[in-house]
Amino acid sequence: MIDMSRKSLMSVVMFLIVWGYGVNAFAGEATHVVTELQGSIITMMKKGRDLGYTGRYQSISPTVKQTHDLDTIARLVAGRHWKALDASQRSAFVEAFKDLSISMYAGRFKDYGGERFTILSEQPLKRGNRKLVTSQLVKSDGEKVTFSYVLHQIHDQWKIISVSVNGVSDLALKRAEYGGILRKDGFPTLIERLKTQIQKNAHGP
Repeated sequence: MIDMSRKSLMSVVMFLIVWGYGVNAFAGEATHVVTELQGSIITMMKKGRDLGYTGRYQSISPTVKQTHDLDTIARLVAGRHWKALDASQRSAFVEAFKDLSISMYAGRFKDYGGERFTILSEQPLKRGNRKLVTSQLVKSDGEKVTFSYVLHQIHDQWKIISVSVNGVSDLALKRAEYGGILRKDGFPTLIERLKTQIQKNAHGP
């Protein structure tokens, strides 16, 4: 079963996807990236309790790195503050953000309860070389959740740069949250907040 509250559902990025074999006629290169991630997640979920958090983290890490452009996402969530960070701060932030992103999958997807996921559409976006893949998750209790993935092409590969859950952008939420921390408390506090969240994902609610 997916272990998440409504709040955590909104906060998980890149992050709340399960395989349902619903690729059908909409399948394209961008869709295949999304379903690659989904296949890895469902495999992890089925072995979730036996693997434990560390095992789940190691299991999903390569796929998250392969299917997401985490460097670009980190820069986007930092927003206008990115330019004010020096090279060492940027590096530290990107590494912490990558760790957080993977920990969200490993911490939330603990076991499998019959969830299924269906691709609804894939379409090009007007802005840049981007595509939008829309899908629907049917949870074990019948609740339906709509996911919208924005992917862009980098080095001839499609990669996820944004995820929206029921119309709410995780990227926008993080940009607002991180920007507020940087303005009020500074960079060291932001890194500590990310590390704290990683630990919460590791140890559960």
